[in-house]
Amino acid sequence: MGLTQEKKKKAVFHPLYFLFAFIMWILVVGWLAVIFSLSAESADASTLRSQDLIRRISDWFHFTASEEVVRSCAHIIEFTILSVLAYIAMFATNHIQTRLDQPGIRLLDKIKNDNEVYIAVSLWITALSASADEYHQIFVDGRSASLFDVFLDLCGAVVVMLIIRIVVSIYVYVKNKKESGNIIASETQVEEL
Repeated sequence: MGLTQEKKKKAVFHPLYFLFAFIMWILVVGWLAVIFSLSAESADASTLRSQDLIRRISDWFHFTASEEVVRSCAHIIEFTILSVLAYIAMFATNHIQTRLDQPGIRLLDKIKNDNEVYIAVSLWITALSASADEYHQIFVDGRSASLFDVFLDLCGAVVVMLIIRIVVSIYVYVKNKKESGNIIASETQVEEL
């Protein structure tokens, strides 16, 4: 009974991924707090912050940018950072526990499918946060909501997620080629024997 019975494969817990995921989710929440604290500034305080940044850019790079360009870039950058943090947090969360009993699922297919889920969830988190941020600004003195700002917020996130998608797709393609090359090479060696 003991020799013929297969051992049940369990899931393996990875404490370092748990710690990493915990830290990443704290960073996501912390970054959301930064975003919402910046959007809670009055129009005058926000304008002063933008003008100070324009002055610093001018001093550092000897280049003068308009306030509109600086604000647009700030929207893109802050939500791009949010999407990357959310992506990494999703990756770490998914790796806390590894299942060993998934017959028929190739590792490379799992990597590709999981990556698509990470991207989708990261974009949803970013879209919901951008929408909530703009809605929040309706209640701030001198500020208003703008669908164009939500669009800007998502632009950077979409671009960085496309880059991640392309990199992972290339990785999976190269690994598939390597695997198929190894299989063909081993079949050739068997035929020669």
